Amino acid sequence: MLAAAARSGRRHLRLIVVVAVVVSTVAALAEILVDALIDRADVAVSAAGDLSATAVSILGTVFLSGFLCRMVGEAEHGQEPATVPEVIRQLPWWRLIRADILVVVITIIGVLLLIIPGGVAFTLLAVIGPVIEIEDRKVFAALRRSVRLTRQRFWTVALLATLPVFVASVIESIIPHPDDVPEILEVLAIRGIGEGLIEAAIGLILVELCYRLIALDRSREAEK
Repeated sequence: MLAAAARSGRRHLRLIVVVAVVVSTVAALAEILVDALIDRADVAVSAAGDLSATAVSILGTVFLSGFLCRMVGEAEHGQEPATVPEVIRQLPWWRLIRADILVVVITIIGVLLLIIPGGVAFTLLAVIGPVIEIEDRKVFAALRRSVRLTRQRFWTVALLATLPVFVASVIESIIPHPDDVPEILEVLAIRGIGEGLIEAAIGLILVELCYRLIALDRSREAEK
């Protein structure tokens, strides 16, 4: 599975790197601008700024996930090639955005209860985005499908999906907050390139993992 994800990455390496770095840089820039320009004393303005940065991040995550799904599908699973504009037009944006928000909310609730329930929830919902794209499912149908697929290979999904995402979030959290223009440029370079490449690698693995879990589930159904 990892080899298949790597083949997909190598086949479209330049395009994947460019898209991932651009998406990550834009999201990082939005966050930095909000922190630098928003008056935190004004609660309404502060909340609006944070929501705007979050919206940019979600849109970027959704696009990168959809783009990588098409790249893996083309390289390993016989899908038709697609350009970046075609991916933008064809993505089920609203369903993917709702799914992303749903995963965040459920994971946060799990974390508030205890760390472990949050990790379990994230693991069970790890492939909800690829499921929506690969099988063209509605949000709650994709949620149930993700749980069905991942619970049968829970520890494998935790190792390949949950652990890398956790490590990436820890790395992001220890990057210092920039205070001037040189530091802003430095953080943008670190987050844009570093996080972009990490997120691309995780995304490729998630998509290929989803394809493999679907194939295993269909094989089990055929054997019944």
